[in-house]
Amino acid sequence: MKHKENMNQLWFKVLTAEGRDLEHESKKWALPEADKKTDWLTKGSRIGTWLVSNPKEFMQKNNKAFIVEIGEEEPIAELVGIIWVKRLRLIREATNLDLKKYGIYRAFKYST
Repeated sequence: MKHKENMNQLWFKVLTAEGRDLEHESKKWALPEADKKTDWLTKGSRIGTWLVSNPKEFMQKNNKAFIVEIGEEEPIAELVGIIWVKRLRLIREATNLDLKKYGIYRAFKYST
């Protein structure tokens, strides 16, 4: 990676509550279940898909952030804190503990 800041980052993919892409809401992603990662995905577009190291500005009320594992290839494009990749898989939904350091706090649902 060109930007040293990106080398050891935790990468997030932010999706709608229904698992749809923010930039192309017609595209629905397969989501990880329990402790099972998704299969590897290869994004067909020329620039792949974007990932962020800080999901805060994309976290609207119902959006969800997922921890991502990226393929071995170098990113197609790269800025500090954002990359575009072709190959990735979703590991799990980010927890409150994962998101706390970015100032993101989600409400808990309690059952009685």
